Amino acid sequence: MEISQYIKELLLLNDCVIIPEFGGFVANYKPATIENNQFFPPTKEIAFNNKLISNDGLLINYISEAEGIDYFNAKQKLDSFVEETMLNLERNRNVYFDSVGYLHYDSRENLQFEPQLKQNLLVESYGLQNFSYEKLYQRQMPKPAIKVEYREPVPVIFQQRKLKKLAIAIPLLIAMALIPMKKNNEYLSKSDMGLWETLIQSTPTAPIQTQEQNLTEKSINVTTAPEIEQLKYFIIGGSFKSEENADKYIQQLKEQGYNGQNLGVFKGLNRVAIKGFSTMDEAQKELNSLLSKNPASGVWIHVNP
Repeated sequence: MEISQYIKELLLLNDCVIIPEFGGFVANYKPATIENNQFFPPTKEIAFNNKLISNDGLLINYISEAEGIDYFNAKQKLDSFVEETMLNLERNRNVYFDSVGYLHYDSRENLQFEPQLKQNLLVESYGLQNFSYEKLYQRQMPKPAIKVEYREPVPVIFQQRKLKKLAIAIPLLIAMALIPMKKNNEYLSKSDMGLWETLIQSTPTAPIQTQEQNLTEKSINVTTAPEIEQLKYFIIGGSFKSEENADKYIQQLKEQGYNGQNLGVFKGLNRVAIKGFSTMDEAQKELNSLLSKNPASGVWIHVNP
């Protein structure tokens, strides 16, 4: 059997096999790798070191046992192999070691080793082979269709909100619905009811005339309203931050036959009353009447302390 075969067999169980006066083969562990969708199991990488020339007896003893000869004859056989190998290298020939690789001199007379492992020399990887696999791609899952339900909008007739948010805009709605829109374009442009102008113009309403007012028009007798000090309950038609706007609103109420009154500033707003009453029952009755005609007006009852 050739010496190169003995070297391969020794590399299966050893990490270093030295050829006396020539060099040694060194095996290094290489973990499993994946390259180009191909799996490679763990193995041994073989390198050659020409400085390992000391005789450790491993290769000679193995030759002696394999061929059944004594140590001296085994050493002579190995020496002859080394001499022949050196001669082939000097002649620029490649020296092959079975299933391990080959040696040669490069252009600068440096000894080079090219590993060419034909089998995995790592015993722990016995039975494992290289294999290829298909590249996995992320599957594009179709998104579930979303069912959109279309619902008809529900008109909001009236919704009670906080007084701070409605104190400016909503309380004027009932007053502007009851009063004709003559000569009030300038007022609307400066007040908080400017955005309701189009709505009110499209749905004109006649002013409310009480039985007492009708009798007054026929008899041309003007009924004097009770003084504000004698009244305690008032129906508020609007609240204004500007006193000028409050006065303009009062003037419009008077042109329509209402004795509007500025009750003063409450929480930074001038409260303008449409009517005043001496009892709560009268005020509540009138409030119910106004709300039944226009539920979204936002009129309310103010009580003097």
